Amino acid sequence: MSLQGFLFTWLLVGVLEIPADQAGIARSLAEFPPLVMLLIGGVLGDRFNGRSYLAVMHLLMCLPPLAIAMVFELGLLSYWWVVTFGVLMAGIQSLSDPVRQSTLARVARFDIQRAVTIMTIATSLVGIGGMAVGGQLDKLGLTTVLVIQSLTFLAGLVAVWRLPSLPGARSAQRPDIGAGLKAVSRIPLVRNVIGLNFLSSLFNAGAYIIVIPYIVKEIYLGDAETFALVLIIFTTGAIGSNVALLPFMPLQRPGQLFLMLQLTRVAILCVIWLAPALPLFYAALIVWGINQGVTTTLSRAIVQELAPPQEGARILSVLIFSFMVSAPVSAILLGVLVERFDPMAGLVPGMAISLVIFGIGVIKSGLWSYESTANAPHDNSG
Repeated sequence: MSLQGFLFTWLLVGVLEIPADQAGIARSLAEFPPLVMLLIGGVLGDRFNGRSYLAVMHLLMCLPPLAIAMVFELGLLSYWWVVTFGVLMAGIQSLSDPVRQSTLARVARFDIQRAVTIMTIATSLVGIGGMAVGGQLDKLGLTTVLVIQSLTFLAGLVAVWRLPSLPGARSAQRPDIGAGLKAVSRIPLVRNVIGLNFLSSLFNAGAYIIVIPYIVKEIYLGDAETFALVLIIFTTGAIGSNVALLPFMPLQRPGQLFLMLQLTRVAILCVIWLAPALPLFYAALIVWGINQGVTTTLSRAIVQELAPPQEGARILSVLIFSFMVSAPVSAILLGVLVERFDPMAGLVPGMAISLVIFGIGVIKSGLWSYESTANAPHDNSG
C-alpha cells in the first residue's frame, strides 16, 4: 500500500501532469466511496474468522494492479482510469484494515503500546521498499512496477495463513454499520482522541499527501526518483521515532506527549514553508516524519488500550475512518490553495490547526490527564 500511495500520486502529478486542484479532486473521488466500506469492514471483521477474511482480501488486492497494467499497455491510461484504480485499492483496503489492526490486540503477548509500535516499525520498513520500487518507475516501466505490486499482496498470504484461527465474536448479531460510531460515543476519551486525530490528519497528513508532491515537482524541480526519496526520508524519520520510543514503553501519560508534539510541528512546517536549500528541506522532512510517527502511534495505541476486545474492529474502523475522511477533504481544500497561490500555501493551515489541537487537547479533551492502562493485567485469550 505504500507503493500504491506513491503510484496513485505520481501517476497524476508526474505522468499525467494534472493540475493541483484536479489532483485534489481525484484524491477525493478515490477515497470518499471507500469510507462506507470501512465501516462495513469493521462490522465484518467482528463477525467472520479474521484469518479467512484477510486471505480473501489479499487475493482481491492482486487484481486492480494487473487490470491497470493491461489498460496502460493498451495505451488507454487516463485521469479516470487512475481514479478507478485508486477507488478499487482504497475500497479493498478499507474492508480489510479494521480486522487487520484489531487482530494485533488478539495475538500480541505484551502491552498494546509496544505491539502497535513494533507493527508500525515493521510496516514502515517494508513501506520504504515499496517507495524505492516506485522510485524506479522510469527505469523499470509502469507495467513491471504494477506486477510487482500485485505479487506483494499475493505474498502476504503466507503471513495470513501463519495466524491462528480468529473466529468472529459477533456472528449471531445483525450487521449494523453504525455500530462503530455507537461504540466510540460510549467512551468519551476515545471519541476525543479520534476527533483530535481527525483535525490533525485534515491539514497535517493532508499536506504530506497533496502538498509535498507539488513542492517536489515545482519548487525543487524533482522527478519520480526525487519524490520517492522524499517519501523514504519522511518514513525513515517515522521509523526512527518509533524505534527510539520503544524502550520507554508503555508510557504512563502518552496523551501529554501527543499534545506537546503538536507545538513542535508548527516549527517544522514553518521551516519547510520557507523553501530552504534541499539538504535542509530533507532534514525538516526527517523531523516531520519523527513527529508524525510518534503522534500516529500514540493515537492508535490509546484507542486500542481503551477499546473493549469484543468491539475492537468496529472502534478501530472509526479511527481509520477519521484518517481516511480527512484525506479527500484536505485534498480538495489544499489542492485549491496550491493551484491558486503556490505549493507552500498548502502548509499554512497545518500550522494553525496544530495550535488549535494543542489548546483543545489540554483544556477540553481529558487527554492531558489520561494515564495509560498498559500496565493492567492483559488477557490474551482473544
